Amino acid sequence: MPLITPSTTPAPNPGRDTALDNLRVVAMLLGLVTHGALPFIATGILQFPIRDATRHPGADAAYIAVHDFRMQLFFLLAGFAAASLAARRGVGAVVRNRLVRVAVPLAVAVVVVCPLMHVLVAHHTTARDVTWNPVVAGGWVGPNFHLWFLYYLLLCTAPLVALLAVRDRVPAGAVAAFDRAARRFIASPWRVPVLAAAVVPLLWGMPSWLIETPYGWVPHLDVLAYYLGFFAAGAVLARHADLLPAVGNRWFAQLAAANVVVLPAMLGLTVYGVRAEDENPPAWIAAWKAAGILLGGLYTWLMIGGLIGLFRRHFTTSHGAWKYLAGASYWCYLAGFPVQVALQISLAPYHYPIVAEFVVVNVLTFAVLLATYELGVRRTWVGVVLNGKKAVAPAVVVATRVVSPGRAELPAPPRVVPAASPRVAAGVSWQRPAGRPHPAHVSGSSTCHAPLPPSPS
Repeated sequence: MPLITPSTTPAPNPGRDTALDNLRVVAMLLGLVTHGALPFIATGILQFPIRDATRHPGADAAYIAVHDFRMQLFFLLAGFAAASLAARRGVGAVVRNRLVRVAVPLAVAVVVVCPLMHVLVAHHTTARDVTWNPVVAGGWVGPNFHLWFLYYLLLCTAPLVALLAVRDRVPAGAVAAFDRAARRFIASPWRVPVLAAAVVPLLWGMPSWLIETPYGWVPHLDVLAYYLGFFAAGAVLARHADLLPAVGNRWFAQLAAANVVVLPAMLGLTVYGVRAEDENPPAWIAAWKAAGILLGGLYTWLMIGGLIGLFRRHFTTSHGAWKYLAGASYWCYLAGFPVQVALQISLAPYHYPIVAEFVVVNVLTFAVLLATYELGVRRTWVGVVLNGKKAVAPAVVVATRVVSPGRAELPAPPRVVPAASPRVAAGVSWQRPAGRPHPAHVSGSSTCHAPLPPSPS
């Protein structure tokens, strides 16, 4: 019997999901892992301009293991957040959110971060007697290096905005039929293999059999179509958010199958298959390639489903470190790669152990990012642009009265208390008896959803 029996209509949008917010933070910070492993790659199927003196195939495996689900997960969560925001506050709120929190940081980063990255890379490649041409790598000013994500996020948002703008013109019967089909598919056990097979045509032309990192202002249509699929999947899931338990069902089994069974097989097929395709392609290379890409798709969707289930089961709080990292993660994404590359370049000529160098670079990078966030971003206009304004609980004025023995009743001045106060919420008033001390004020508690980059808050 299926875990969830799909109904024919979407459930009301429940608002923010703290577990998914926390998962988005982790996906953002995992960029330190992928970027940190690149200087040590050794198989030859991946390319990165920074090359360390010490390299190992394990770096390729670590990079591919994270690369093959991280950005896909991020686009799915971005689609979920955008559709949820549209359901709560309308399509105009989505447009304003993306312009302020994505387009503005991108406009600044392409003229500050992108040229800086080119200078750093050119310095390193010159020392290796290799010429670095910024024009070939997307231009001095453009959505290059890690900034491509913001640009493609804007490109993926545009179709959603256009669809929402004309949704009232879509026949109700067509919408109902789509909702029925979507709910059946989300709850179906065939969801993962079907979605995995769907990416095979899009990745067929990729040299490494993996999704490429785009560069430049001219969109790479195959890359855009690939990530648009994950963005659309997130938007559809937001419309049927009550089926999230079906996506994260048996999360431990999904993560175990992805990392113990699928990932090793996918790595073996991909590494040896790409080498064979480049050297002297055998007759069976097409079947080998299809199997490798299919396994990569299975790994991607198993990781996405497993992580959603894991975080909805164990990481649902939004306080403490989670709240702070939620605010810092967008800054870490924007500023982290230049800091990391500068440290990698400084250590590249030395034959240090890979694990030690990886840890040192990432710890120092994270320390610099958190220090700059705390001192120059968190409480400034930069933090407002990146994370949005923090929500402030509304206040209400409550009239009280004080009765003392032997005296006439005197009106007390109004008090302003949080709307979340239990007395206000319950409509309860009280009088203080003579001789009894004033009871301690007990404030109501509320879950604070920290603003997250670059999703609607």
